[in-house]
Amino acid sequence: MLKVAMVDHHLNNWHADTFVRLLRGPLAGEEVEVVAAWESDPVGEDWCARTGVRRASSIEEAIRNVDAVMLLAPDNIDVHLKLADQVLKAGRPTLIDKFLAPSVDEARRIAALAELHGAPIFSSSALRYAVELDAVMPRFEAAPASAGLFTGMGTWQIYGVHTATMALRVFGPSVKRVINTGTAAANTVTLDYGDGRRAVVDVREATNGYEALGWSFAARTGEEYVAAKVLDHEGFYLNLMRQACGFFKTGKSDMSVDEAVATVSVLESAEQSRNLGGVWVDL
Repeated sequence: MLKVAMVDHHLNNWHADTFVRLLRGPLAGEEVEVVAAWESDPVGEDWCARTGVRRASSIEEAIRNVDAVMLLAPDNIDVHLKLADQVLKAGRPTLIDKFLAPSVDEARRIAALAELHGAPIFSSSALRYAVELDAVMPRFEAAPASAGLFTGMGTWQIYGVHTATMALRVFGPSVKRVINTGTAAANTVTLDYGDGRRAVVDVREATNGYEALGWSFAARTGEEYVAAKVLDHEGFYLNLMRQACGFFKTGKSDMSVDEAVATVSVLESAEQSRNLGGVWVDL
């Protein structure tokens, strides 16, 4: 059984609950178990008591004698660097939830720490592995997409990555420049690849965004558009955890550290473009 430690800002969150449930249920055959957890700012009920995961008294205790680490804090990305500075010293394969950091500078510092300590890292939104996207990726691999529209919901700073990561999987991470012609509540971001290919990432806020908007994609390959709405929400979490299990065992994932840093660059540059009134920002 491969042993994993969970490190978080506060463990009472959807991701911590879902990841443990999937590893104990549909992915039990992977033989990956969360054996210890630590949180810096506990809130609400005792998550460890509720889930039966041993509570560690420190990060050092949590990551001692484990094979891999999950660094979560999905809604507190600003603490990733501080936590990574302690976690990566163990040199274990480390999943960093959703995206590396709120800025390219911090993302690069995390990447440098990982290299220094020989700790493989893997950082991605679960939407990269949407079931509907997986199903059509062979078409884009056979005939690269030339134009695309990717829509989603939520605040750009925390949830924009979910929509952007779908575009980056289809078009690749080598974005040359971005422009955000939207507003703080309705971001419309164009990714320009410098070779005629462009993808639009549209992310909007609404109190009923999950129900009314969700996520969808449409990308042109050859003379046709391939389009789908993401409906299997359990599926993308399951696929992410399946990828994570393979990463924990081998130290390798399908997403490079450079691509993880590039994702942060797109997110940060899009916000910068909007704040400047909607101008092109080179990456």
